[in-house]
Amino acid sequence: MPLTQNPIVEWPKEFQHLLTEIQIATCEEGKRTGHVDIDIDPETLFLLNDFEARVRHRQVRLRSEGGECLVGEMNTLVGLGAAADPNHHAGRVRISFHDLLDDDCVDRGPPR
Repeated sequence: MPLTQNPIVEWPKEFQHLLTEIQIATCEEGKRTGHVDIDIDPETLFLLNDFEARVRHRQVRLRSEGGECLVGEMNTLVGLGAAADPNHHAGRVRISFHDLLDDDCVDRGPPR
């Protein structure tokens, strides 16, 4: 890894449940994207916005329950309006990623 490249950031385990319904698609150029639309509570929305700001322009590693990994860049959260149950959720958002690539799930630190 070049010294100018930021290390891959792991998708937080406490957010793993948010991606259980993620949909992966391949666009015409052959690049893969992924997105999921979910209802979200105010605290999780705040934490997700904070995470997205910290990983902007860096690769994020997504791990499936089956042990497979993908890496890609996280897009800015998109508000989709009211939640289905506004008593328990702040609203509906889209979590999405672009340029998804297969990954071997190995964390490579900087050379020593």
